[in-house]
Amino acid sequence: MRHVLNVSSIRATAVIGAAAVLGAAVVAGETRAAGALAPPLPDACVFTPEVVPLSGTQSAPGGRGSMTLTQPGSPFEVTVDPGGFQTFDLEIQVDQLRRRRGAVYVVWAAKPELDEYVQLGTLSEDNRLVGQVAWNQFLVFVSEEVTADIERWQGPIVLTGLSPSGRLHTMAGHGPFEAMNCQLYY
Repeated sequence: MRHVLNVSSIRATAVIGAAAVLGAAVVAGETRAAGALAPPLPDACVFTPEVVPLSGTQSAPGGRGSMTLTQPGSPFEVTVDPGGFQTFDLEIQVDQLRRRRGAVYVVWAAKPELDEYVQLGTLSEDNRLVGQVAWNQFLVFVSEEVTADIERWQGPIVLTGLSPSGRLHTMAGHGPFEAMNCQLYY
C-alpha cells in the first residue's frame, strides 16, 4: 500500500502541535483554550465497541449472550483507574438462557487467576446488566443463585466470557518451545 504525503495535513499537524505546546487546541481553523474538549481529529484513534460472546456451560447447554465493551468518556483516548488499569463500560445481554423459577442470575467479573473478583449485579427481567470493570484481563460469568446477597458465587456457572485481552497467552508450546504444552499455563 502506497501512502501519499499531503502537505496541507503536515501544516495542520504542525499548527496543532504548536497549539498543544501553547496549551490550546486547533479545530477546523479555530483555536480553543486548553481543557476545552474538541471533537476527535479525522485521523484520531476512535474506539469502537468490542462485542464478546458469552457461552453456556455444561450447567446451561445452549445458553448464550454477549458482552459489549466500550471506553468510558474521557478527554484522553484510554481511561484508566487510579491503579493504572484500563476501565471498560460493559453491557451484558443474555439472548438464550433457560431460567429456573425462583433463581437469581448474578453477574461476576474476575481476574483470570480468580484471585480477585467482584459482583456486578443481577440480570434484570429482560436479561440485561450494565456495569464497569477496571482490569486489563478479566472473565465475566453468570451464576445461578438462590439470592444475590452473597460475597462469592455458590451456585452453578451458566454463562462465561473472556475479555479480548484475556485471549493473550504465553508462547510456551509454540515456536522454539514446541516441546512444552501451552495449555499447562491456563
